[in-house]
Amino acid sequence: MTSRASGGPPDEFLEYRLVRLASRLERRFAATLAPTGLSPRQFSVLAVLTESPGVTSAELARAVLTTPQSMGALLDQMESRGLVERTAERGRGRAAPIRVTDAGAALLREAYRLVDALDGATRQRLGERDHQQLTRLLAVLEGHVGED
Repeated sequence: MTSRASGGPPDEFLEYRLVRLASRLERRFAATLAPTGLSPRQFSVLAVLTESPGVTSAELARAVLTTPQSMGALLDQMESRGLVERTAERGRGRAAPIRVTDAGAALLREAYRLVDALDGATRQRLGERDHQQLTRLLAVLEGHVGED
């Protein structure tokens, strides 16, 4: 292995490889979701809202790795598509409860079907043991990186 001080191939840096892989995987994930019209972030929003009803917009933003400002715009888009609804009048300093509509839940079920097929293909290529090990190691790494 080359000394880090003298450079060397960037593929020797774990973070570099993960960033490259994340970019490829995000494109593949987006392509998988394309038939639903959902972006990966919209999919995440629907999934989090379904799994954690009653989360605030700020909590939702943290869960899907976006800013509160971006979350507001994203929720506006999703609300205009009829996928989510904010059930109380919004006001400065007041959290508006957000819920997945029936249309959003139906679209999420379709998205889960597509994502499950994608994950199944990856699981088949890796093998069950390696898939579980990689999933576990990524969770450990994610826990060490934490939130920025």
